[in-house]
Amino acid sequence: MTGLLTVRDAIRDFLRKYDEITTPVIRFVAALIVFYSINSMYGYSGLFEKGIVVFLLAVICALTSDTVVVLLGGIVVLVNVLGISMELGIMCLVLFILIYCMYMRMFPECAWVLAFVPIMMMLKMYYAVPLVVMIFAGASGIVPTAFGVLLYYFATHVRDIVDGKMLDDEDFQSYKYIVDEVVKNKAVLALIISATIVILIASIIYKLPFNYSWYVAIGVGGVCNILFSIIVNSAVGADISAGSVFIGSLIGIVLALFVQVCKRVADYSKKESVQFEDDDFYYYVKAIPKYNMGKKKSDTQTNKKAVSQETRKKMDTKANR
Repeated sequence: MTGLLTVRDAIRDFLRKYDEITTPVIRFVAALIVFYSINSMYGYSGLFEKGIVVFLLAVICALTSDTVVVLLGGIVVLVNVLGISMELGIMCLVLFILIYCMYMRMFPECAWVLAFVPIMMMLKMYYAVPLVVMIFAGASGIVPTAFGVLLYYFATHVRDIVDGKMLDDEDFQSYKYIVDEVVKNKAVLALIISATIVILIASIIYKLPFNYSWYVAIGVGGVCNILFSIIVNSAVGADISAGSVFIGSLIGIVLALFVQVCKRVADYSKKESVQFEDDDFYYYVKAIPKYNMGKKKSDTQTNKKAVSQETRKKMDTKANR
């Protein structure tokens, strides 16, 4: 644990020191992952299969805000879908307009949640999503998680349409097929409902003022994820594998713990409580220092230096006598 915290602090200090360089680089790499994942899920337009186009889009994202990544990602998806069917393209456009109007304008900091939920699901980590989202975004991540799930299943069934050559059938209505397979799909509904419940419960516990609440929230969230996934799927009549739920939740717990350690670790052994008042209020303050290996090492060296100087003074005093 100490070694992990030491590495974390070294990386964090490096990133902070060279923030003007590291932030665009990280955003560039993340944008590359997003665009290549979109091409993997869709990939119906030859334009975005060219490496130079993806590279230029990632450069634009590196020099702009997080919201631009989602906006450009939506444009790439829209162009791909329009190349298949005008009906599907209009559905996709309406979906992105809803996402932007209902959420992105108010919570732009959650843009990455919408971008990476479909990627996690593409990697078959369906049941790890709620715990990871809870750590990154808290309860604010509920809506982008729901939209991310819809986007993933939208991409899946668009591919089914293309692979099945259903568009060649004049009587085939692509929009009706998508609505039936995505919006009315019991498995999709169950995943969104269970993820919403888990994120909400874990987020509430995460913010409670007791020791180790962060880790309790992750543990309780993992247990709730297993229980509610099974209960909700059974209630709506969707098929589910208990083994996949358990393994996915376990992966989610491990990822959430790793992310939490990278974000912050509190040193509860040094907790302090302070009470004071002014003319209008009483104040009760609880302060818990963050566990900082670099500061701890510096404090230890300072203490050793102080002890060494004190010892030298005592030796000089005895010599003078």
